[in-house]
Amino acid sequence: MENQVHDGIYHDNQVNIPIQLLSITDRDGKITPLWFRVETEEHEIKKFRIEDIISRSDKNFVGIKEKQFVCRIEQDGMSKTLEMRYNTATQKWRIFQFL
Repeated sequence: MENQVHDGIYHDNQVNIPIQLLSITDRDGKITPLWFRVETEEHEIKKFRIEDIISRSDKNFVGIKEKQFVCRIEQDGMSKTLEMRYNTATQKWRIFQFL
């Protein structure tokens, strides 16, 4: 994603971008993200469908427990890979980094 998002608005840097995300959870508790949306500089809402989940794992850094998802999305006809994380304590989603 050449345009990055901070505080819900696109910028040129990449790190910890809060997002709205829709996911499903199976009866065993496995989370599967489906799509997310962010706000552009023009205050327009952009929605991105998650095409593929490449990997998923649990992270525990300094007592902060998060679920990590490396996913592929399509933007402007190009495939992009990004890492998203879900904080289990705050129940918030964010784009952690673009790969």
